[in-house]
This record gives sequence, C-alpha cells and structure tokens, in this order.
Amino acid sequence: MDSNTMNSKRLVFVPVALCVILLDQLGKLHATRTLEAGQRSALVGDVLALAHLPAANGAFGIFRDFSPQAQLIGFALLSIVSIVVIVLFYRGLAPREHGNAAALGAILGGIASNAIDRLRYGSGIDFLHLGPIEAEAMPDFNLADVAIVLGVVALIVELLATEMAARASERPRN
Repeated sequence: MDSNTMNSKRLVFVPVALCVILLDQLGKLHATRTLEAGQRSALVGDVLALAHLPAANGAFGIFRDFSPQAQLIGFALLSIVSIVVIVLFYRGLAPREHGNAAALGAILGGIASNAIDRLRYGSGIDFLHLGPIEAEAMPDFNLADVAIVLGVVALIVELLATEMAARASERPRN
C-alpha cells in the first residue's frame, strides 16, 4: 500500500478541523469587533442574527457553579481528554473512511476552537442567534458548536448505516 492511500483520511481530517477553527474564529472576531458584548444584530430578517455573547458556561451549564479559574481548568481538561479520544478514534479508521474522518475533524475543530476562546477570553463566545434578535427561546451558539453537533450526528448515522448493512448481510436469503 502506498503512503498516499495510507494517509488519504488525513487529507480530509486535518483540512476539515482547520476550516472549522478558521471559520469559527473569524466569525467570533467579526462579532467581537462589530458588536458590544450582549448585543445582537439581524443578519437574515427574523431568522438569523449576529451576536456577541460571552458564554461562561459550557453546554448544559457544565461547571456553572465553579470559580472562573476552576472552569478554565475543567474545560482545559475536558478539551484535552476529548481531543485524545478523537485522535484515537481517527487513528483506528481505515485509510478510506473519509466520511468518518471528516466528522471527527469537525468535532476536533469545534473543540479546539472553543478551547481557544476559553484561553483567549476566559469564556466561550457565541456569535449566532436563531430567530428575532429579542427572542430568548433559542440558545445562542457558534460555528464550533454546529461542527461538533454535525460531526456527532454524522458518526451516529454512519454507525447505524454500518450496523444495518451488517445485519442485512447476515439475513438468510430466500
């Protein structure tokens, strides 16, 4: 097997991770330079708004009751463990598992970009909002969050498709 075949999953994994980091950081930079903290501005009518919202807590309010220093340590440890797990899964992929490599790259990029925020700003930065700018029903988020969710969904879909194909191949044919 030549080195191009062996490294072909890297041709997807690394660029996807880097694109997620770049796009998310550029979005956050734009939001922090054009809006005051806590402010939102409509982008697409009442559908999508640009926001500048520091997000001290993680998903589901994780580390909510901890001091800022303890939150930073907790998020750093969580990010490191997550990145190690992603790299281990990536290393276990076959060379041509491009879809899974892309999904893992998206998750890695999202985690890394959110970790960069914590180190730079002491909190996450959400810069997107669904719905009218004054509506609080939908949570604010960033592209890193979207990449993580889409990456996890893609991995679940791939797992289910693989499992269904394996079960179908085991069924006796009539």
